[in-house]
Amino acid sequence: MTNPTEAATFRFDKTMLDQLRVEAEQKQINLNTLLNQIVRSHIEWHANAARAGFIPIRRGVIKRLFDLLTKEQIDALAADVSRGLTDETMMIMTSERTEETIYELLERWIRISGFNYRHEISEDARIFVIQHNMGENWSHYISRLIEYAASEFTDMKPETQVTENALFIRIRRVRH
Repeated sequence: MTNPTEAATFRFDKTMLDQLRVEAEQKQINLNTLLNQIVRSHIEWHANAARAGFIPIRRGVIKRLFDLLTKEQIDALAADVSRGLTDETMMIMTSERTEETIYELLERWIRISGFNYRHEISEDARIFVIQHNMGENWSHYISRLIEYAASEFTDMKPETQVTENALFIRIRRVRH
């Protein structure tokens, strides 16, 4: 079921509007669709990310930093960061902390980061395949972060497979 829509009129600087038209044409979508994507991205992420402690940083910097860490240091960092996904952070980013909002936040972050990904939901599992091109240590970090977060917020243990530039995560649903 789709949400109802409503028409609105906005005024844009001509140069910005021309740039938006070019981007829409490059993406082979209409201007309205592009503007909806931009607004959704703002509402779902950018409006609250800084208050929740997220900062924009270049991928190359993160990759180089992670290349300097040992697996043990990465494990400790992932555990520490997962503990930082407090109720406050979740409330700022998603308005509540539930199993579903954890996955929602993960998918938003993957999308905002510009990673190629696939997210499948079935009766018995949820699968994320993330191609990040940031190295094996980054794959290891994300897999451990998700494992720690899942154990803290759910009673599930994700199955992860890491490669140098991609990550496979399967989270099986628990039958009660």
